[in-house]
Amino acid sequence: MAYIWALAYTFKIMKTPLFFLILIALSSCTNYIRPVEDSQDVRIFFTKNMLEQATVKDLEKHCAFKGEIIGSEGHWYTYWFMSNTDITQGALNDVKNKAAGQGSNIVIIHQVGDFLTSVTYVGQSYFCKL
Repeated sequence: MAYIWALAYTFKIMKTPLFFLILIALSSCTNYIRPVEDSQDVRIFFTKNMLEQATVKDLEKHCAFKGEIIGSEGHWYTYWFMSNTDITQGALNDVKNKAAGQGSNIVIIHQVGDFLTSVTYVGQSYFCKL
């Protein structure tokens, strides 16, 4: 029983330094997603209205559909240590990296999820002969 009290007392004394140590450890994990070399040739387009979506239908006639893409960056703790620009760029890099992994060179983003702590893009990837 004395061991438990000693442990509780130690934790009470160490609470503040422990909190800062945890914050420092979490901040070291906040590197945003970097682009891979193959993703340099991937182009991203955003659609917002029906006219642009009609252009997407035309794109589907001339390009090979490769798959759905979901790119995301950010966690519940990283928004304290990363700028909005870094979180957004990380999500775009995630989209490009996944598209390059599918053999795509065009990504059409249909939905943007910007939350308080993260950014998520949802779209479709295509391979087009340019």
